[in-house]
Amino acid sequence: MICLQRLTLFLTLIGLLSSSAVAQTGEFRILATPDVLSSDEGGEILKAYIPPGWHTVHKEWLDDRGVKEVVPADQTIINWREMLAIQVLDKVTTSPENYLSQLREALQSSCDFSHFRILSGSRSADYAEAIQISWCGQVAGAEWGEIVLSRIISGEHTLYSLNKSWRTIPFRSVEAIGLPDEEIQYWSDLLKRSELCDTRKKAC
Repeated sequence: MICLQRLTLFLTLIGLLSSSAVAQTGEFRILATPDVLSSDEGGEILKAYIPPGWHTVHKEWLDDRGVKEVVPADQTIINWREMLAIQVLDKVTTSPENYLSQLREALQSSCDFSHFRILSGSRSADYAEAIQISWCGQVAGAEWGEIVLSRIISGEHTLYSLNKSWRTIPFRSVEAIGLPDEEIQYWSDLLKRSELCDTRKKAC
């Protein structure tokens, strides 16, 4: 299920943008499957938080998969150094832990050096989720490394993935790249601002 394309690692799996509500500190964008967006009854939606000043560089929906990628205002799809990819995998019911396990396998086969750390996992009455940070010392066929913080949420029939990526110089150890714990915590908290809910249950 893990697909590595466009050398942005697992950031091309999925995502769909519908509409947005702008706030002074950023904006929330509603992501959902085409079936939900076209339904009079509504359904499961992801209210995804986008940092202020970030803009869309890629969005796509194809074969029940999509992706929406945003980067800071001074960066593009070509020269990005930081990226937020919000993803939707329709008709996927695997657990967050199983998805992250597949992700680790994909990285191990696609990176000269890889390392992983599970940061948290939880289960509410409706949804299970997990957060992991991954280090790829050098992307296969590229001249850079990547660090990716992933929050995976398991919906009713859909899996949602929110990924914050840093593109780096190549590295061979976590210590060598030196991403501060404060930076990891900041983005972990920011990813948690996004919320999965179901309009049919009047829970949004």
